[in-house]
Amino acid sequence: MTYVSPFGDMDSDHEWPDALCLSRTHCANPSEETIGEFYEGTIALIDARVPQPAFFLARQLAELSLKAFVGPRARDRHDLGKLLKRLQEDGDDLFAADEDRRLVVAFIRDLFARDPGGDQGRYATTRGGALSLATVCCANPELFRQYVDLLFVYTQERLNRVGQDATAPSS
Repeated sequence: MTYVSPFGDMDSDHEWPDALCLSRTHCANPSEETIGEFYEGTIALIDARVPQPAFFLARQLAELSLKAFVGPRARDRHDLGKLLKRLQEDGDDLFAADEDRRLVVAFIRDLFARDPGGDQGRYATTRGGALSLATVCCANPELFRQYVDLLFVYTQERLNRVGQDATAPSS
């Protein structure tokens, strides 16, 4: 059998009716598209009961969302704590007195507390060699999904605000 790449170059036609479009070149809002796909992947993994990758994608969803809010100055790599601190110091909309936003922030802080290095659930072990997510026994799938939904809905609403930049503070 000869290897045939499953990937098409940018100049190729979509030869498959259900092609997976990987490039963000033609997207109107690349951040929004990527965040949406990470959300869909997280939910699919929770529903399929695939725990560690679900945790990893949920954390990535949180990271991508925070980086979209911070904007081009988001240089804190995988540190959710620093990203949250920067947004809070800037008086960001995420920290407005709203119950859903408080839950979103608490969820992100929980993800960060359980994975400060951003490598839990990605591999069987962390970069330091410890077993991945060794300090977490399990997750309540309904509650896990609820918080992922809250994060995604807030992020999408914020990115879709008419005439507003996602990084602009608002009330």
